[in-house]
Amino acid sequence: MSDTLELDDLEELECELEAAETAHDRTLRRRAAALEIEPGADWNDVEHAMLTRRSIRKFKGRQVPAHMIRRILEMGRFAPSQGNCQPWSFIVVRDKAMIAQMEAYCVAVCQGMTASVDYTNYPEGSEQRAAILANTQALNRASPNSFHPVPMTAIKSIANGRFAVFHRAPTVILILMDKRGVGVPAIDVGCVGSNIVLGAQSIGLGTCWIGFSKLLSSNTELCEKLGIEEPFELAEAISVGYPIGNPTQQTISRQTHQITWWENGEKQILY
Repeated sequence: MSDTLELDDLEELECELEAAETAHDRTLRRRAAALEIEPGADWNDVEHAMLTRRSIRKFKGRQVPAHMIRRILEMGRFAPSQGNCQPWSFIVVRDKAMIAQMEAYCVAVCQGMTASVDYTNYPEGSEQRAAILANTQALNRASPNSFHPVPMTAIKSIANGRFAVFHRAPTVILILMDKRGVGVPAIDVGCVGSNIVLGAQSIGLGTCWIGFSKLLSSNTELCEKLGIEEPFELAEAISVGYPIGNPTQQTISRQTHQITWWENGEKQILY
């Protein structure tokens, strides 16, 4: 009878130990399993989230529960950073009036920019068109990323009311960057944002990076109201909400880049 009780106790203890398995132990098991992945194996959950993520620009009106936002922010908090400096901070905006104020200011800035750089508003051969074209070309040379045709086209659409800056999302996460960060803190901000959008994708939420959010930096009053203070600056924003439809069905083209592959003293070019 005593032996039976001891055996039962041992089995119960083993069950408790199995139930109490830590996340660290599970991570180690996954890493060990990765060594056994065969060519052509199915995508795992993380890979599937990466492959099905889409930039969402149409959101449902209902708000995302606060605990889900905190959950994806926790994914962001565990992003890698140089020297583990973690040069970021978050501001979560879920107030409709505040988001509307942010939207209105960005639209006003885009309208002003369009008036000063959109030479197509003037007839060909006119002095105004020639002057604004020269100004636009100079700006493009000075800042080819900011004045690339892609954002310039979006600026005109925003100014004309055809494109919402924050895509009418119920939640906007502002990512602030600590300018004192180690190395290149902007890279760390990219890492934290990637964690956030992939974490959101994994729980059924849609996201979109909002580069135009940086326009808010020129509004001192609004920055003060939001709580953006030195040594932090607004780096990016991410709109979050429930996507309309099933955007994962959309096919997104991805360029195949040339890969230089060094192994065993030999160089190969792969695609």
